[in-house]
Amino acid sequence: MKLLYSKRSPYARKAHIMALEKNIALELVEVDLTNKSADLIKANPLGKIPVLILDNGESLCDSPVICEYLDALKPPPMIPQDKKKRLRTLHLCAIADGLMDAAVAGYMEKVRHPEYFNADFIAAQEKTISQGLKFFEDHLEEIADFNLAAIAVICAIGYINFRLPHAGPSGKFPKLAKWYDEFSQRPSMEATKPG
Repeated sequence: MKLLYSKRSPYARKAHIMALEKNIALELVEVDLTNKSADLIKANPLGKIPVLILDNGESLCDSPVICEYLDALKPPPMIPQDKKKRLRTLHLCAIADGLMDAAVAGYMEKVRHPEYFNADFIAAQEKTISQGLKFFEDHLEEIADFNLAAIAVICAIGYINFRLPHAGPSGKFPKLAKWYDEFSQRPSMEATKPG
């Protein structure tokens, strides 16, 4: 299987970590998102990553779908099978993905308009980030077990720390920052750290 990805994408990192934790071999194919290849468009008509290309040539788009697929391939389960716990885990993943969305949007606004960026828009994204980080600071017990929710939160914070370090948990959310530092020592986290 091939994973079309970018080293700096928190969404692709989530899928990559899932594969590493499940000991699933993937061929990593880094793509240029500013000059999208025909192969990327064929695999995902939206030209977005990550995309998992299966051995039979079929493709799966978007990190939640890819992670579901990878989780079903090998134990141990990273998404709980109990219906109530599964829904809660997916809920936490969605909040973490929203953190990624806000961080990417805030960072890209400054990249696209370095001199004339929309300060109100960036402030709104940073407020969303702060609210999301506070939520996870207040719900640390729900991400204490290493599963897909924890992976998603780590990917979100990793991207925030990388692109918008002033908006990260350090100093503002000390319990969450400590949790992040501890989980970031896992080999899968070290191997996929953005940079």
